[in-house]
Amino acid sequence: MTRKMSRYGAMILAVVLLVGLSCSVAAQKKVTIVHWQHHSPARFEVVQTFAEEFMKQNPNVRIEIESVPESDYFQKLLPALAAGSGPDTFQIPAGQVPAYAASGVIQPIDTRVATAQQIEAEFIPPAIKRLKQGGKYYGFPVDTQTIVLFYNPALFEAAGLDPDKPPQTWDELIKYAKAMHKRDEKGMTTQMGVATGGYGPVLVSLMIQNGAPLWDTKAQLPDFNSPQAIEALKFASDLVDVYKVEDTQFGSRWNAFRQEKLGMVYAHPAMIGSFRATVPDLVFRIAEVPAPKAGGSRSTLLTSWAYVVSSKAESEICSKWVAFMTSAEAQKHWIDATGDLPSRRALLSLPEYKDNPLLAPCMESMKKSAPSPWTTRKLDDELIRKAYQLVILKGETPAAALKWLTTEGVQAEKEQQELAKP
Repeated sequence: MTRKMSRYGAMILAVVLLVGLSCSVAAQKKVTIVHWQHHSPARFEVVQTFAEEFMKQNPNVRIEIESVPESDYFQKLLPALAAGSGPDTFQIPAGQVPAYAASGVIQPIDTRVATAQQIEAEFIPPAIKRLKQGGKYYGFPVDTQTIVLFYNPALFEAAGLDPDKPPQTWDELIKYAKAMHKRDEKGMTTQMGVATGGYGPVLVSLMIQNGAPLWDTKAQLPDFNSPQAIEALKFASDLVDVYKVEDTQFGSRWNAFRQEKLGMVYAHPAMIGSFRATVPDLVFRIAEVPAPKAGGSRSTLLTSWAYVVSSKAESEICSKWVAFMTSAEAQKHWIDATGDLPSRRALLSLPEYKDNPLLAPCMESMKKSAPSPWTTRKLDDELIRKAYQLVILKGETPAAALKWLTTEGVQAEKEQQELAKP
């Protein structure tokens, strides 16, 4: 390895210089690929199935899978890499790929498996934008999610709303939510109209569709101070404070939706699988998120992870393995088992998806999605949620909350960028 290691690479003890203990011999010899990913029972079963099929097709390969709870994932991953006992292939948030690539911790996808041109021809741009560094791709997208609107058709009908006509604009969303929101004689919420949950990707999606830039292209740092971002945060907070159609004291929005006590909820499409698993008889529908105004944008934030290959790993066979897990057939399996959306162009227009009333809006949302420009994970949810809470809990104005968010976001991004410097 001739490239100078970054401070991030040094932090994990120059793992790229260590001799690989697995997946480091020639592909034609016996190879063990150690694969790590964050855990859920459904995801583990999917990857285990992939591993069995891959080993069947490649009898010289043995794959060992370790599924780690997401809350512990990075606490385990970085020390393991530092100790030289880390995995050969693993998953990281797409926004973290530039830092890992710059530090030399991961290697580009082997061009014998897929060239940059092939990757760009096969995947939609938002899903791979953060994976390209220096003209090379450092991973394949997985766990791709957008934001859509789940709604309960029975609650629509009970409120005199047409379930075949979900809200198209923010104003309509407020109108629908008012019709469904119920309170008892003491003024306590018994049924909630709508919920964003103050969830970071939802709030960022509202900003994106309202035209907020979110990024200072000159400084290469976050900027949430635009009028469009302020208006979007105001819309979300007004659902609680002004229109009173979202009640933060009502408990879990997921439980409320499962119990048919919530009319509409902004969520990732992966909640399809969660709702089906927990309440199989629950009837719900999905629509694209309402636009700020008639004819406006329905774009949402695309969140995703990436399967990457460690710098110590054998390039071709490990690249082949991560490509296998994100192939067209694999992505079909992900859709069915976990609700993850496909990022391959060819799958988005398949009749089995575009004609499915639940999946069709999700596929459309993928085409209109946009990835976040930052690399810090603190802006995935933590800091965004805190800004929202400053408004609804502390009485700050949306402008003041976003000024705070910009300051905190810039600091977090600078820290992340510092780690990634070569």
